[in-house]
Amino acid sequence: MDISFLDQKTIFTIIHILGVAIGAGGAYVSDMIFMSSIRDQKISKTEMRFLTLGSIFVWAGLVTLIASGIGILLTDTEGYLSSSKFLAKMSIVFIIFLNGILFHVWHLPRIKRHVDSYFPSSEEFMSKKPFLFASGAISFTSWTFALTLGAIRYVPYSYIQIMFTYLLVLLVGIISSQLIFRNK
Repeated sequence: MDISFLDQKTIFTIIHILGVAIGAGGAYVSDMIFMSSIRDQKISKTEMRFLTLGSIFVWAGLVTLIASGIGILLTDTEGYLSSSKFLAKMSIVFIIFLNGILFHVWHLPRIKRHVDSYFPSSEEFMSKKPFLFASGAISFTSWTFALTLGAIRYVPYSYIQIMFTYLLVLLVGIISSQLIFRNK
């Protein structure tokens, strides 16, 4: 089979899109599983297994995304490093990465400790709940923004303008998460 029509950038782009699909898909599914489990104010063992599996998908996607992104960058380093869209997307992916570390180190262990427990009966869980919801809003907003930037061929705005818009949307997402789930 002749695949000579595939250049390096195309191969890295295909892998990159796969990484985005796996990572964003895992994040969206995990966020929705958690938000749906909040309704009954406890997480079952089954829901926890799905959250853990979703988390594995997020990390696999993120590693694939970063590795292939480096490959894409190396095909035109100067061009990408002068692109406000690329730099903004990399900044957002970095925020996704930091939020993922925070989720695994801080939130996931807390959730695991409260499997099959009624959340409102745990002072520890209730005091940290706003941070957990903010982390979910950061995840959802950031994956969506990075995915959107990746899909748009050209963005006629500066890095500062793109990041200001992102941070504004992120702030709205975090505030919304606090308002929507403050009584849950």
